[in-house]
Amino acid sequence: MNTLLVCIINSINKQTLLNTLQSLKPLHSQILEIRCISLKSNNLTKDINHPLLEQISPIDNDLGLTLNYVIEESKATTVLFLYNTDYLQSDFPITKDTIHHIEKEYRNVTINYPAFVPVSTLIKYPFHSSKHLVFQEAVFPLWLSKENFNSSKVLNIKPTKINNFRSEIEKQKVIHSYSHKLNPKKAPSIAVLICAYNEESYIDAAIQSAYLQNEPADEILIMDDGSTDHTASRINQWNKYQRIRTYFQKNQGKANALNKLLSFVTSDFILELDADDWLDYNAISTIKNYLSHLGKKDVLLYGNFRKWKQLPNDEVIYTTHAKGKQIYHKHQLFKYSLPLGPRIYRTSSLNAIHGFPTIPFEEGRLYEDVTVLHSLFDLGNFCYHDFTIYNVREHDQSITKNNHFKWRDYVKFMEQNFKTD
Repeated sequence: MNTLLVCIINSINKQTLLNTLQSLKPLHSQILEIRCISLKSNNLTKDINHPLLEQISPIDNDLGLTLNYVIEESKATTVLFLYNTDYLQSDFPITKDTIHHIEKEYRNVTINYPAFVPVSTLIKYPFHSSKHLVFQEAVFPLWLSKENFNSSKVLNIKPTKINNFRSEIEKQKVIHSYSHKLNPKKAPSIAVLICAYNEESYIDAAIQSAYLQNEPADEILIMDDGSTDHTASRINQWNKYQRIRTYFQKNQGKANALNKLLSFVTSDFILELDADDWLDYNAISTIKNYLSHLGKKDVLLYGNFRKWKQLPNDEVIYTTHAKGKQIYHKHQLFKYSLPLGPRIYRTSSLNAIHGFPTIPFEEGRLYEDVTVLHSLFDLGNFCYHDFTIYNVREHDQSITKNNHFKWRDYVKFMEQNFKTD
């Protein structure tokens, strides 16, 4: 007979937890343990008298790591996962040694979450660490996607009702990207370049998003530009991972740091990722799909991006979807209301202009993205496609935000010293 470990994940409040527990009564003879795991509250089980129920505090604020620990310690044969306000609608037939999932729908997005899984499978294929995922719930569809469990069956669970706030919908779109499975095809190689200066709060999330992809980047090159906080030590911890190379220099500005990294790139194309931003899980595969059809005279591919506001409690809230448009003339760069992004450069084109220009204005430390685009425009075409895989984090320490008042001076400098039309 199957014995159950029930993991209740991020229950909304005490009443929803009680509803979930009530729905488990048909399975009471099979349940050995019930574990309540929440990243937000550790008091949900207080005053609830249930002999099998135990609240588990997240280990190192890492949902994936915590689940692996709970499962390894359990004596049950199977795990039943319930999320938020989920509850069982009725008894259900379970096929032994078969994975079951539930389907959660958000507008036009359907995300599969593991629901009923043999412990032996979870021991063999543990959850990925979720500490540096911007949305830790993504660890569940990521698990199903990574292990490619095509035989998974749908389980009869009443799924969570999600509010229709735009921020929640956009969040679910990001999480949905972790469900995307790779369709292998030949494509140009791509390197991700990350330069960081005093980004200790966000650098891990940026690197994690670049490393954890359904199709891996061919190279991930990271430069610490003389940070005075703990950014360098955080970057150094990633040096042991395959395809990641880390570099360190005294503070010389982003353009200089990018040029140092450019000298080590062997890939056909370069995706620039800011150290406080992050990529969707299917970013590299999506980009490679467009690169496969890029014209020989195209020197840059770009698309759209989402903007998220960083909150003090380590959460982010969606603010807007920045939709790009096609650029035809150089002067449009200075009238474009948004930064071009994400920017995927043809490596040979960047090398042809000797990398990112370090102009006298602010010693090349500001608007290096516009300056390099200005130089690239003479070599070929910029190609816009309507895709969104890049997420911009808006926060008080942002260099761009704190220097926005210098934009007009920069434009004036460029008009006086370079041909801008």
